[in-house]
Amino acid sequence: MNICFINFNKRWGGVKTWTIDYGSQLVKRGHKVVAVVRPDTPFVQKCIDAGFETHVMRPGMKYNPVTIAKIFSILKSRKVDAAVVNISKDVNIGAVACKLAGVPVYHRVGLPQDYKNTSEEKRLHGFIKGIIVPSQGLKEDISKLPWMRADIISVLFNSKDREKFKPKMPSDKIDITIGVSSQLSVTKGHIYLLDAARMLADDGVKFKLLIAGTGSNEAQLKEYVAIQELNEFVEFCGFQTDVPAFLQSLDVFALPSLEENFPNTLLEAMFTGLPCVAFNAGAVKELTGDACIILDKGDSKGLYDAIRLFAEHLDMRKKYGQAARKRCLDLFDIEKNTEKLEKILSGEVI
Repeated sequence: MNICFINFNKRWGGVKTWTIDYGSQLVKRGHKVVAVVRPDTPFVQKCIDAGFETHVMRPGMKYNPVTIAKIFSILKSRKVDAAVVNISKDVNIGAVACKLAGVPVYHRVGLPQDYKNTSEEKRLHGFIKGIIVPSQGLKEDISKLPWMRADIISVLFNSKDREKFKPKMPSDKIDITIGVSSQLSVTKGHIYLLDAARMLADDGVKFKLLIAGTGSNEAQLKEYVAIQELNEFVEFCGFQTDVPAFLQSLDVFALPSLEENFPNTLLEAMFTGLPCVAFNAGAVKELTGDACIILDKGDSKGLYDAIRLFAEHLDMRKKYGQAARKRCLDLFDIEKNTEKLEKILSGEVI
């Protein structure tokens, strides 16, 4: 098949990771992958490295006829069989181009709020051949929209390459390294993890907290670290080009997000065999089962308790880490799940 991914999002997020993960597997399986992306983002080089034929352009205004014409030309000249879009600009430009070119288009949706339930979205929904979501919970949520065709929604879990994310062997060292990797935005809840870090420091726990990622809340978080006098405990690591290596440097992974669906960051940590603690947001529980400590949103004390448990008990780190890795191998192996994506892009509903 010839498959086109259209993604004009400025920020790195879960859908970009999903595109690289599944697109790379499609290339390995002999498919031709074309990517249409915005310039000046790390996503461009990631697409090139993954073996995608990468076209860079700025989308411009909604329904931009110039951009639509450019994408139309790519779709026709590359004989694209199916296209995948994500955010609204991808739909009002990419899906329109696909409709004109006669190419089936699939909308990959990551969060319930990706749909605003407007009359415009209702009209554009008619252009969509199928919708791909990462969890059963999200399928149920968006199926409640009055105009949604629930019978075209396929559930395809975010998945990873087991060879890329090798298991981390737990260490019995006294000091532990805690990590989080996500966009630095208010909804990711870093503030609650920093409050837990303050409690750990007050109790004399030997630890380092590594915060990976960039985002709009970075300056505020750094200011909060300074106010809480946590500079010696907390390090901001920036955008990570080698996520597996970052995860190998950790002993515990924490995800205090207030809004999520099926977070790639938590999945990657579980694949690495790290003991994990997370807030119960979106489909986090659907992802983790019993292989992770799950807390109510905003529970800084719970984060403190869980991290201290892992810090003081090597056997608990091993127990949760091994359970996390096993769950991932059973359910979220990308080689197995790419077969499902091939079926979806061929017109089946999974």
